[in-house]
Amino acid sequence: MSHHSIRAAFLAGTTCLTALCLGLPAYAQDTTAPAATLLDPLVLRAGTPKVASEVPQSVSVVGEKEFDDIAPIHIGEVLDTVPGVAGTGSGSFFGQGFNIRGFGANGLAGGEAGIVQLIDGEEKYYESYRQGALFVEPDFLRQVEVLRGPGSSTLYGAGALGGVIAMETIEASDLIEDGKKFGGRAKIGIASNPDSVLGSLALGWRPVADFEGVAAFAWRKLGDTKDSEGNTTIRSDSNTPNLLLKAKKTFGDQYVAFSYQHLEAKGDNQDFDQMHGAQKDLYYPGFSWGVGDITTRDQTARLVWGWNPAENRYIDMTATLSYTNTMKDVQQGDDPAEPIMTAFLGKRDYRLWKFKLDNTADISGAGYEHFLTTGAEIWKQDRSSSVPSSSHPEGYTNGWSVFALSEITWDKLTVNSGLRYERQRTEPKDSVSFDAEDREFEAVEPQIAAIYRLNDAWSVFGSVAFVNRIPTVDELYDGSMVTNPNPDLKDEKGKNIEIGTSYTGSSILAEGDQAVMKLTLYRNHIDDMIIRAGAGPMAYYTNVERAYLRGGELEASYLLNDWELGAAVTVTEGVDQDNLQNNRVMLQAVWNANEAWRLGARSTLAAGRDKPDGEHRAGYGVHDVFASWSPQSGIAEGIEVHMGVDNVTDTDYTPASWLGGPAPGRNFKLSLSRSF
Repeated sequence: MSHHSIRAAFLAGTTCLTALCLGLPAYAQDTTAPAATLLDPLVLRAGTPKVASEVPQSVSVVGEKEFDDIAPIHIGEVLDTVPGVAGTGSGSFFGQGFNIRGFGANGLAGGEAGIVQLIDGEEKYYESYRQGALFVEPDFLRQVEVLRGPGSSTLYGAGALGGVIAMETIEASDLIEDGKKFGGRAKIGIASNPDSVLGSLALGWRPVADFEGVAAFAWRKLGDTKDSEGNTTIRSDSNTPNLLLKAKKTFGDQYVAFSYQHLEAKGDNQDFDQMHGAQKDLYYPGFSWGVGDITTRDQTARLVWGWNPAENRYIDMTATLSYTNTMKDVQQGDDPAEPIMTAFLGKRDYRLWKFKLDNTADISGAGYEHFLTTGAEIWKQDRSSSVPSSSHPEGYTNGWSVFALSEITWDKLTVNSGLRYERQRTEPKDSVSFDAEDREFEAVEPQIAAIYRLNDAWSVFGSVAFVNRIPTVDELYDGSMVTNPNPDLKDEKGKNIEIGTSYTGSSILAEGDQAVMKLTLYRNHIDDMIIRAGAGPMAYYTNVERAYLRGGELEASYLLNDWELGAAVTVTEGVDQDNLQNNRVMLQAVWNANEAWRLGARSTLAAGRDKPDGEHRAGYGVHDVFASWSPQSGIAEGIEVHMGVDNVTDTDYTPASWLGGPAPGRNFKLSLSRSF
């Protein structure tokens, strides 16, 4: 498809979407959601849960139905369906990095800190040259919530210029039918690109009303990723076992919960550069980033105590002690023609210890509803490398923060105001060979947002948020033979302004139909934006005095009888920004043919993008189809079969946010699961 036809399709799709307010596919439901429709997902936040159309923020929820439709091999396939979010890596399980509104991972620097990534509330952060930023088993996930923009910094962490990706793992209630004490799900699946095999078993146990547990195991055999011409782009051969354990015990109005996740992937002759592939002959004939024997390990452990006395509305308290570690160990592979540079060998990891205490008080009064969330946390991060390397400096980051978020509703008006104060001290280890000193930073992040319900269908909202992204260890102390760390590097200061409108209604075009729409426009000013200056006798990282990003997201849903129609628009613009994603329209149609069959198609139409270095990334159109069969009675009850073909037309394309490419070609997927 030519650039001009893609642009025409993009503009036509935008106009059509704005006029008809058709939108994203129907979301997984929670019937307890206040004023929820079949299309309005529940947003989990402080205070009382709210549906997305009642939140003064651009937010998307990917639930159980969407996971079944996507049948993801890696988390990137999930987030590719969310407006405003784009990958920055590859089709590899180990090459995932993300970009929200132009902020996030770029595969080369510490931009990963611009997005807060959470699994069951615990932050996941990894930065190592061309090694990916997030490693998670999608078969363990029940929901992913994406909160775009810095308005989520108050609760989830300073510096979230792009936003928050909050992932939640399966619970016992997802596996056990009502009235039963035990339940589970067994699953097998295959895919052609990347070549992969999945086997998983998840068990839920609730022997008594006050105790429940989950034990889940998944094993993936991962292979190579190929482009539309059949050429191997990423070599990721690996065996990847994953473990999830959860337990919760209730004592009256208190509870104690424990969870542990463990991913362990080992593979031979994998590409060192999992985000862009070998890139042979990139700098000179015969050049390659090399292949190696690579181990990837990701661990998350948390212990939670909660107290919510029914007779005291001022107390809903939790205390969480957690430990996370993400590690990659790179050793030379078997091919002497593709060695890995010595500086990139060895083990690099991030260990994070954290304690968090927070409380949500219901201080509502006559004529208004008011929830006040306050909290504090303290943490220590240890960035380590078994081989001293100037490109991966070691260091400690110690920090603490306090925060408060007020959510108050008077009749049709809701006002959220928040403030977070965070202080960090970063210390280089003795292995840092350059002159480097301890650095201290503080972040003061106020925000205010409001939504006003004009009537039962329409609302308008707006927000202002200030954030400070504190430089990472990599940005503070990275260097080489010709570059030095920057002792004067400043923190990034962002100011984000958003306005928008939302709509929810029924019986609009036909009796009994339902529709939800949300439009958000934003402008983000960044002072002292951190950039990689490049090689030469200068500091490796420096500040740009001022930069800006602006754009918008339009997403909505429409349901009529057995049809779910969906679309979303993403528009992002900026000056001299290398991480900008394609402006695009995503369209989806699903037909629930009967109680057993669900058939759907999804299309992404993306406009081309000019890069700051003069390169032009052409627009593209990518189309996926999927189907599921889940009989509700008879001998096959409890069986689910999911089938799909990604990139049906085998299109050759490279997203604008990727540093390398091309993207994967056609992929066939098939899975079979049985609940019991």
